[in-house]
Order: sequence, then structure tokens, then C-alpha cells
Amino acid sequence: MSNAWKLVMLLPRFLSRSYALDKHLFFVTRYSYSLLGLRFEQRTSCWSNCWLLFNFVNLAHCCQAEFVFGWNYLGVSAQDAMDALCPFVFSLTTLFKMALMWRSRKQVAQLMQRIRQLTEQQRSDEQLKRSYYERVTRYGMLVFTMGSTNTTFFVLRSLLEMLLQRRQDFVYAMPFRMQFPAVAHRLPLYPLAYLYSAWSGQVTVYAFVATDGFFFGFTLYVTFLLQSLQQAVARVLHAEQVPTAAQSAACAAQLNVLIDRHNELVRIVRSFSSIMAAPTFIEFVASSLLLATSFIDILLFSGYNILRYVVYALTVSCSIFLYCYGGTEMSAASLTVGEAAYNSHWYLWPRNVQRRVLLLMLRAQRPITVQVPFFAPSRPLFTAIIKFTGSIVALAKTIL
Repeated sequence: MSNAWKLVMLLPRFLSRSYALDKHLFFVTRYSYSLLGLRFEQRTSCWSNCWLLFNFVNLAHCCQAEFVFGWNYLGVSAQDAMDALCPFVFSLTTLFKMALMWRSRKQVAQLMQRIRQLTEQQRSDEQLKRSYYERVTRYGMLVFTMGSTNTTFFVLRSLLEMLLQRRQDFVYAMPFRMQFPAVAHRLPLYPLAYLYSAWSGQVTVYAFVATDGFFFGFTLYVTFLLQSLQQAVARVLHAEQVPTAAQSAACAAQLNVLIDRHNELVRIVRSFSSIMAAPTFIEFVASSLLLATSFIDILLFSGYNILRYVVYALTVSCSIFLYCYGGTEMSAASLTVGEAAYNSHWYLWPRNVQRRVLLLMLRAQRPITVQVPFFAPSRPLFTAIIKFTGSIVALAKTIL
């Protein structure tokens, strides 16, 4: 066996070029939520429902414990209070998104199924399809890895602190700053309480990445469908001479199908917006605060503690960038449909074809976006969030 093949065998299967395309579709969302017991396209069992309930209760309880700890330490130690309240905002946002995805699980499953059907119909663009599918999976799993690494840093921090205190009065610390009952900080319950607290960090990562992966995946899959539609419009309207009556009738029939496809994509995005508008709005508001508090924590802490919040800030930044990147790609692809129709030889076709082309161009003038209150995810919005974060950090630096 060659060294290159051995290296490939060590990598996750989804990184392989031979990985099936149908398995790539919403891979991050399906994989992450399946670890929590939430399945969208499969029948759930009693055990999976019980596991999902436990994970939801675990995350809700640990959110409450983080808030109590941060509130109690506000007047004692700003550093410890920020160390608890920053993960609290992250966990609370994730709890909200997890609850919303569970409530909308049937609609989410229907959207997944419809996107699967529409993408499978585009058999002439396999290379383009694979590029989008692999991009969604790899970028989503990158955030998954960064989030898991961040949780690992918190766990290692607590273990290192306990190791350094072995010659002093030993403190049974938790991986996250949480206010648990005193009995949880004593043997024999301490190991179970520690694992319970550490698992809440992984629940946060799984639900956070799964919801964000659903948004990012959906926008890029729709982008692929819009690009396929653009190419189909260019092919249908291609003509180098005045077409015959039979050719005009065939072109009109094909345009009717393409117009219906475009209208369906608009309806699908509207349905998606009704599900994701609230969590997307909460995500951007919370991420702005999280980035600011993360950089403030970097200013407050020193040594190895800085690594935790560097990874934390990078994870949050990558997450909101994927929102903005996906929204920009989908919006730009929707405009190219009208451009493809305008740049074609539409003027050579008779009036019945020209009317359909005009309707398509008029409809495509309005970009397809995810309707979020007060803003639309885009790259300029990401820049604005970074600038806003920088302003808060500069203000905090002058105060500190």
C-alpha cells in the first residue's frame, strides 16, 4: 500500500473525492444533530427521543449554572464573571436554535427532501455540484472541529488548574464556570458532575454547528440550483439565426419549465426564511457580543488562558462568515439568471418567447435573499460586525 493511500485512509471519509454526493447533502446538520438524538429524515425511536431530551435539559441546566456563577461574581471578580458569562451567551443562543430546529423538524425535513430532489435532477452539472457539496461539508466540519477544540481547551484548563493545586487545598473545579450544588464538588459525585458539565460544551458545539451548517448548506445548494438554471436559460435561448415555428414552440415550452423552477426556488427560500429568520437574527446579535467579550477576555487573561478565547473568537468569526458568505453567493447567483437571459439572443425569437424572457428578467431583478429582520446576511454585514466589535474592544480597553 502506497504512502499516499495510507494518508487518505487516515482522513475522514467525507474528505475523499469518492464520497457519495447524496451523503454530502446536509451532512454536517444530519451528523451533528444525530449525535444529540435529533433526526430529520429518519424515524425516531424512544431511545433517541430520551437522549435528545437529556441533552436539551443538560444544556438548559448548564446555561442556568453559568449565569448564576457569572452574576454572583460580577461584584467579586470581573475576570471570573466574564469567564462564565461569555460561554453563557453562546450556550443560551445555541439552546434557542436547538429548540427552534426541533419545533420545525418536519418543515426542515421537507426542505431537505425537496433540495435533494431538485439537485438530483441536475445531472448535467455533476462537477459543479460536487464542488458545492464538498465546500459545504468541509467548511461546516472546519467549524465543528474548531468548536470541539475550544471545548477541549476549557477541559484542559480545568485539569491543569487542579494539577497545579495538588499541594494546596484541592478545589474540585468544573471545566466551565458553573454554580453547582456543593455536593457536586465533592466525592463521589464529582466525576459525574464534571462529565455532565463537560458534555454540555459538546452539546453546544453540536447544536450550534448543525444549525449554522443548515443555513450555510441551504444557501449554497440553492446557489448551485440557480447557476444550473442560468446555464439552462443560456442553452434554451441560444440561437444564431431566426428560429422556425417548431423551434419557437419548443423554446416557449422549455422556458415555462425554467420559469416554474425559478418560482419554486423563490418559494423554497421563503419557507426557509420563515424557519431561520429568528435564529439567524439571534445568531448575529449574539455573535457581535461574543466577539467583543472574547477579545475583552483576551485582554483580561494571560498565559495559556488566552488560547481558549483566541479559538473561541475564531470559531464565532468563522460561523458568522459562513452565514454572510452563503447569503452573498445565493443573492449574486439569483441576479445572474436575469443576466443570462438578457445576454442571450432573445431578440431573434418571436414575441411569445420574448414575453417569457421579459418575465424571467423582471423576476430575477430582485435578488433572492433570506429574509432576516433588519438585515440580510452578506459580506458587507460581516465587515460591519467586525468594525462594531473593534469599537467595543477599544472602548473596553480605555476603561480597563
